[in-house]
Amino acid sequence: MTQSMIATVLSLVIATSSLGAQQSVNEAQSWRAMAATLEPAAMVSVRLKNGKRVVGAVLAHSEDSLVLKPRTRVPVAARAIAFTDIESIERKKTGWSPGAKVLLGAGVSVGAVMLGTLIAYAALAGYD
Repeated sequence: MTQSMIATVLSLVIATSSLGAQQSVNEAQSWRAMAATLEPAAMVSVRLKNGKRVVGAVLAHSEDSLVLKPRTRVPVAARAIAFTDIESIERKKTGWSPGAKVLLGAGVSVGAVMLGTLIAYAALAGYD
């Protein structure tokens, strides 16, 4: 019974170690396939394996790297990122930030209250 448990544990260890070795190869191929589906100028957020994050527009992709134009306050040159260095790629939507949406709502609300006040004032002024 002890030998069968040891054999089972060893077979599980060997099976999981081979899966871990294949994962990095398949992962790079998966990122390459995903990059092929992105159209030029698509905004993406790329998280690297070293923990850094790059947000920018896709310029091109080759067999081994993704060329990205980083979106920064100060313009910088385009950057080639190897698929083996990529931890994740996330599509970014360009649009209004949540803060801008809140300010727009507040502005519309204030404008509506002011318009209602002016209409009420004009209606009361007409009765004099």
